[in-house]
Amino acid sequence: MSPDNIQKMATSFGLLSFGILSIGSVLMGATFFTGIFRGIGGAILFGLLAWGVGAMLMQEDEEGMVDNDDQEVDKGTQLDQTA
Repeated sequence: MSPDNIQKMATSFGLLSFGILSIGSVLMGATFFTGIFRGIGGAILFGLLAWGVGAMLMQEDEEGMVDNDDQEVDKGTQLDQTA
């Protein structure tokens, strides 16, 4: 997962939560501006949450990578020569 993918995922979560909270609030009886403010708050909250989780997953992926420089030196030395 690249940093660009994390930003796109966080943006999509933020926009989705904005839409759901804004429309849902207005449909349930809140005023228009109250619904918009709730949507903005939800977009910020869920966007940052998705961004933080994605950044933590990205950090775990980087820690799990192993440097394979030693293995590349011996590459091809154990090939079957009978073919």
